[in-house]
Amino acid sequence: MSVHHSGRCMCGDVTYQCNSEALDVKICHCKDCQKASGTAFSSVAFFPSSSVSVNGKPTSYATNGSTGLTVKRYFCPNCGSPLYSQLEELPDLIFIKTGSLDDPDSLPPAGHMWWEHHLSWPNIVDDLEKLPGNPPLG
Repeated sequence: MSVHHSGRCMCGDVTYQCNSEALDVKICHCKDCQKASGTAFSSVAFFPSSSVSVNGKPTSYATNGSTGLTVKRYFCPNCGSPLYSQLEELPDLIFIKTGSLDDPDSLPPAGHMWWEHHLSWPNIVDDLEKLPGNPPLG
């Protein structure tokens, strides 16, 4: 199995490898991602869960997302870096925070999701698709 993408938290206690290409990459503007990231949006790459291996012991925090699905957000217990999320109802997908990738430029976004919640001040000017909510999942 070859590694296509790898990443880590800021302190290096938690690392991961992805042995497939991303299924999609979106910039998420949902209220939960705004709170969890502490900024206007979060960039996430969608991978099959079976293609991702995690080393170290991330901590998770579960919430009910905007659609009522249970979102588990994983982060480093030492430095607090957000790393990935999973939906309890869609265990076959994992959503990697692209800022945690060793080479974040390798996965540029293909579009925006939850555009209906985007903030006005980031002045986002691009030709990417802007979905009002989630893309089709599963």
